[in-house]
Amino acid sequence: MAEDQGKRKIKEPYKLVLLKAETLEEVGSYRLSPLNVYILISSVLVVTSLIVIALIFFTPAKRLVPGFADVRQNRAYMKLYNQLNELEEVVEAQQLYIDRVRTLVSGDSLESSAWTEAELQSITESYALEGAENVHASTAGYVADIDHLYLVPPLTGTVSREFDQESNHLGVDVLAPANTPIKSVLDGYVIASDWTLETGNTIGIQHSGQLVSFYKHNARNLKKLGSFVKAGEAVAIIGNTGELSSGPHLHFEFWVDGKPVNPSAYIDFE
Repeated sequence: MAEDQGKRKIKEPYKLVLLKAETLEEVGSYRLSPLNVYILISSVLVVTSLIVIALIFFTPAKRLVPGFADVRQNRAYMKLYNQLNELEEVVEAQQLYIDRVRTLVSGDSLESSAWTEAELQSITESYALEGAENVHASTAGYVADIDHLYLVPPLTGTVSREFDQESNHLGVDVLAPANTPIKSVLDGYVIASDWTLETGNTIGIQHSGQLVSFYKHNARNLKKLGSFVKAGEAVAIIGNTGELSSGPHLHFEFWVDGKPVNPSAYIDFE
């Protein structure tokens, strides 16, 4: 009985009358019931929901909803993310390389300037100077057998001081007449061409097979950073620059696999 009464109440009609506020003139009337109002509101909600769903699935607006982006776009984002990580690794390796070269050029101690195996691998695999990709590609993964290489003497003269690792003299000092040109011992790319307080004008050249040569106390550097030089090509002029120099000479260092070696064991300077 109560249920039937409730059904009748839902269907019971009402009249909605619109009147003007000032004259109370009737401008319209509508016959409504609670059931009709419920159906109208439900229909509006359903239509609105369908429109929102359509916008999410069939328009670019779906990109704004987490989880609804195009799978192909997600792959593109992941590719860009991986490329960004690779670039960051290259930049870190480049900065490491620059820091180490600066350390060697400035004449710091062996302990602070020796490269670790991990650092060398990172350098040779990830870093390449502009225009020097071929050299770095050839150096990755192996160390040259210098016993079977011919090294051009950087100059001919008298060795005034030999290599002495215990006293941190990591190269040889060679005396020669003023204005004598200094030559590159092998083909390579200039990785340092700068002036420091201790070593004056300094040239650093990276060769294939993780070989690096340094030419210090020059009167003038003839090559710029990134330049390619051939074996025997003049790269500097002998001089007497830097606080550690007491007269015109060449301080020459030769590094193999991140460690200094005695140049006199491979080059005849006299």
